[in-house]
Amino acid sequence: MTETLTANGVEFAYHRRGDGDRLALCLHGFPDNADSLLPIADRLATEGFTAVSPYMRGYGPTSLAPDDDYSTRALGADALALADELLEREDCEEAVLIGHDWGAVAGYAAARQDPDQFAHLVTMAVPPGFSALVLDSPRQLLRSWYIWLFQFPGVAERILEADDFALIERLWRLWSPDWEYDDDHLDSVIETFGSEGTPEAALQYYRQFVNPAVRDLARNGRLTLDSQPPIDVPGLVIAGERDGCIGAELFDRADEPFTADCRVVKIRDAGHFMHRERPDIVSEEIREFVGAI
Repeated sequence: MTETLTANGVEFAYHRRGDGDRLALCLHGFPDNADSLLPIADRLATEGFTAVSPYMRGYGPTSLAPDDDYSTRALGADALALADELLEREDCEEAVLIGHDWGAVAGYAAARQDPDQFAHLVTMAVPPGFSALVLDSPRQLLRSWYIWLFQFPGVAERILEADDFALIERLWRLWSPDWEYDDDHLDSVIETFGSEGTPEAALQYYRQFVNPAVRDLARNGRLTLDSQPPIDVPGLVIAGERDGCIGAELFDRADEPFTADCRVVKIRDAGHFMHRERPDIVSEEIREFVGAI
């Protein structure tokens, strides 16, 4: 059962676990939905958190962006606004942000926009400064073939929707080759992508991510890890050693954009969806980190 609230001009649907006095905002990525982070949310609920996992903007049943804005800045503003609303609604004292994939990107953007909103930042599967790192890695450029495919409006939507969204399962198998995912979760994600407007919205994330990076590259000649403001929130960055989407080697410098303390952890025998593949290990890493006040 989902609940709803309006934040930053978007009506968000979300799952809630627990009723503690600390808020854990759990943000999902692509191709996925809010159910993805429920194993983490359930564990945090037992640790005194109110854990909330919303469907990101454009992912049904959350509404589409009213201004068609799916930029990283908008994702960060969503996270900040959600935290504001939920801290008051749930009567929580502080918030932590836990983001996977695009949820991680939203976390970095939120921390840069307002470093005081979240006491801790946990990100999974995407390192900070990914746009700079990918251009310096020929191997990662090849891994990121889907990003370049998604730049073609109309064509990309048809490929994503073909054969009842068969691409979703193919990407899961490619990105997390050892993940024994359950059919119920796959069905729920396909149902989410079957919502009107969700396929185009999900692809707009990639288009509005690439276009600013290309403009910055054209203007400055290259992108670097210090092209954006530093992250002044204590961070835990988690990678899967067998990630077929973003190579684990791209996390070797993941602590550099942080001015606050940052720990980088690579999970053995896990791929892109490490929080679903190794939920006990990932949850324990998160518990130890956010428990350190």
